[in-house]
Amino acid sequence: MQKYRGIVFLFLVINLQASSQIDYKHRIDSLKRQLFFSHDTVRIDCLNELGYLYILTEKKDSSTYYVNLAYEESKRQNYIHGIALSLSRQSQIAKHFDDDFIRSESLGKESLHWYEKTENKEGLDNLYYYLMYTVFSQSKFDEAIYYAEKKYALAQQTGDIHGTIHALTTIFAIYRQSGEYEKSFAVARQAHDLAVKEKNKIWISATLYGMAQLYELIEDYNSALIYFRKVLEMDDDETRKDRIVTDNDIWFKMEFTEVFSHLNQFDSAWHYYNLFKPAKDKTIYMRVWWVSTGECYLLQKDYQHALRNFQLGLAEHKKLSDRNEVMRTLLDIGKTYLALNKNVEALKYGKEGLDIALQTKAKQFIRDGYQILSTVYDRLHQKDSANFYFRQYIIMKDEVLSDQTKTKFAAYNYEQRIALINKEKLIADDQLKFQKQQLQQQSLQKRILIVGIIGLFLISGFIVLSIILKRKNEKQQLQHEIEMQKMESEKTKAELQQQASQLEMQALRAQMNPHFIFNSLNSINMFILENNKLQASQYLSKFSKLIRLILQNSQEAFIPLERELEALQLYLELESLRFDQKFEYKIAVADNVDSTMLKVPPLIIQPYAENAIWHGLMHKQGRGHIEIELYQENEILFCKITDDGIGRKKAAELRSKSASMSKSMGMHITAERIAMLEQQKHNRTLISIIDLCLPDGSAGGTEVLIKIPVYYD
Repeated sequence: MQKYRGIVFLFLVINLQASSQIDYKHRIDSLKRQLFFSHDTVRIDCLNELGYLYILTEKKDSSTYYVNLAYEESKRQNYIHGIALSLSRQSQIAKHFDDDFIRSESLGKESLHWYEKTENKEGLDNLYYYLMYTVFSQSKFDEAIYYAEKKYALAQQTGDIHGTIHALTTIFAIYRQSGEYEKSFAVARQAHDLAVKEKNKIWISATLYGMAQLYELIEDYNSALIYFRKVLEMDDDETRKDRIVTDNDIWFKMEFTEVFSHLNQFDSAWHYYNLFKPAKDKTIYMRVWWVSTGECYLLQKDYQHALRNFQLGLAEHKKLSDRNEVMRTLLDIGKTYLALNKNVEALKYGKEGLDIALQTKAKQFIRDGYQILSTVYDRLHQKDSANFYFRQYIIMKDEVLSDQTKTKFAAYNYEQRIALINKEKLIADDQLKFQKQQLQQQSLQKRILIVGIIGLFLISGFIVLSIILKRKNEKQQLQHEIEMQKMESEKTKAELQQQASQLEMQALRAQMNPHFIFNSLNSINMFILENNKLQASQYLSKFSKLIRLILQNSQEAFIPLERELEALQLYLELESLRFDQKFEYKIAVADNVDSTMLKVPPLIIQPYAENAIWHGLMHKQGRGHIEIELYQENEILFCKITDDGIGRKKAAELRSKSASMSKSMGMHITAERIAMLEQQKHNRTLISIIDLCLPDGSAGGTEVLIKIPVYYD
């Protein structure tokens, strides 16, 4: 499921960098003393400045008092700039404290009217920002671009680098929200390059955050997580204060958390949701939390909780006239009712969301609305309507996917990753082609799917074979060098033997890759034979991602545990999909295990999980369970794999002799790899298998405990 933001900006408030370094209390006290000696326009300027400082210190009543006082005195003295600036501050208060976009827009446009009557344009760029923000929040994207470009032109005219990058970040955010991802990336890259050139920490952090958002929207969640972590790595009080003052902190926290949901790491997602939950009286922040958690519930198929949170968020969005979030939440509710088979309700909310999307021309939301309506009408057997909306859905999906793909090309080219994007585009084109041909004959669909799988099979086999031959040649060459240098010192011999062990480890890893790939391809073949085209398409999409991950991991002797678990998670999801959710699985990582820093050999856990599924759970009556638990004690990483299957004895009786040999090969290879790892680390590494029993003495499953020496790069 793809999600989009309602109000997600990275904007820097005017003069923020300077203000963030000011002692606000000292400055406020100084201005209050100055009021006793000030008169006329000097006094009014002082009042406006006090109002602004109280906004920055989160004191609504004080800021409102001084700004209103500045407005009244400006009117009495006919001080045009004072009137314009005080109205601009009132617009900022309405947005910052209440998210009252309609009032903020009205006050902002009145302020702009007064600015046109004076030559003093101080504060005009900040006014353009809030006007852009408020109209954007009401999905008036063309008007938002107009004000952002006005701010950009003003900054260029005055040579204001701060204002220039501020304007660029607003433009790229508007394009991003309206689905113009390629344009958004081009502007984001320009803003980031300027931030790096100026060596401005706040700007760099803000533009990195924007790149993370963009990657999330084009569904490259791994890259999105990388960019979110880049922001967190450089985080300090100054950058965090920037996000708070610019009203982006709650959005940053929710978007960072949502990446984990998309990666199916729900334990991590809920950990951060609970950590970042706003105070209950902060409804302008709770509305964001409600919708974000609702989408997480929806991904987990907990539809009742999802529906409750969506309704709470929608009520607050409507109070604030936040059309972007109203549109997003209406469509979320439509999808939830669709999953609950409540067609009338799904149609109602789907139509409301689609109407707003068509008005705003937000392509990604138009696509989602068409999909909801085509599905509902198909269930209601209204074929004409169903076919009409389905055709519109395919057209809009094609446009969004095309823009996503173009953006991926631009992004990866920027980061010297063109080769990887080419592969992803081929896979995306195959998927799109498959979906477009759903209106054609079933026999033609099946032939195209088979051709795609055969092509992927041949490419994968060729790459894996090349890796095996390369590792074999390297091993032979090194063994020859060892024999030629027998007369060298003992230290030199030891170093060469260690290199030989590393190459043997790589050779065994290369053997593991085809073993795993061919078993996975067999799973896809089962769907084809059963003529289950939708499942086959979903399976092929996930399998292609898994193939890319395996090939990437096979190039390294050790990979982060985080990447090993990502591949394992995807493998378990594929097997669960293939066997129609016959078993449930859970991966638990203890708090003392740093999965980003700890390194393990690739595909070290998967063979045991595969053995538990094929020999323990597949022959069990009813739904099975498999749990994988990782924890660290001293210098040992423990991996415990537990299933409640039929047990080894019963599995041996059911298994044919040839099947037994085939299925045990993966665990045999893995055992050899762990044995060599033990030699390198000089630790005792064991693999133990325990037969579990139920209270009545019958077989209760199997527990495998793997002990791996802790290794950090």
